[in-house]
Amino acid sequence: MIQDILEKSYKEKSFIGVWVYGDEEGFWSGYVKELTGDFMIFQHFTKYGEADGLIIEKIDHIQSIDFDDDYSQVMDYLVKDKAKAEQLENIDIEIHHAHTWQTDILEPLIGNKNQIIQIQVNRDSYYTGFVEWVNDENLVLRLVGNNGQDKGKSIFRTEDINTIRINSKDNRRRMLLYKWRKSTSK
Repeated sequence: MIQDILEKSYKEKSFIGVWVYGDEEGFWSGYVKELTGDFMIFQHFTKYGEADGLIIEKIDHIQSIDFDDDYSQVMDYLVKDKAKAEQLENIDIEIHHAHTWQTDILEPLIGNKNQIIQIQVNRDSYYTGFVEWVNDENLVLRLVGNNGQDKGKSIFRTEDINTIRINSKDNRRRMLLYKWRKSTSK
C-alpha cells in the first residue's frame, strides 16, 4: 500500500506527508520526484510553499504517509499560488501618542479583510487574525488558524498588547489560505 501511494504521488505530483522512523523533526511535505527500487527521491517544501531541496530516503524507513488530507491540499494550493503569498503590501503606519500606540496602529485596520495581523499579549501568547474592533480599552480579533481556518472571535485588553506584526510571511500565508477556504466553502 505504501508503494501505491508513493507511485501515485510520483505520477500525479500529488502532495503527501512522509513520516520516517527516528526523525524527531516531524514529517516531510511534498511529492515523490523519483522512485528507484528501494529508494525515493522526495521534493520537499516548507510550510510556506517554498521548494526546500530533495530528500533521498529508503522506502523501508517510511513509518507512515499522510495523503488526501487537509494539510496536503493546503500545501498543493500554496505551491501553485506561491506568488500571491509573497506579495508585499505597502503599509503606512502612524503613531500619534506613545500611550495609545496600539490603537493608533490597529484602528485603520478595522474591517479590513485583506490584512491579517499578529499580536503578542503580555510577552507570552500570540494571536493572529483580522481587526474587527479596537478602542483604547479593547481589541476584537477574528482569529485565523495556521492553515487559514476561521477560529471565531476573541477580545483582548489593548494595554496587554506588546507587539504587533503586519504583513509577515506567516500572515501572508494565512491570508492566502483563508481566502482559499472561503472560496471553496461556497
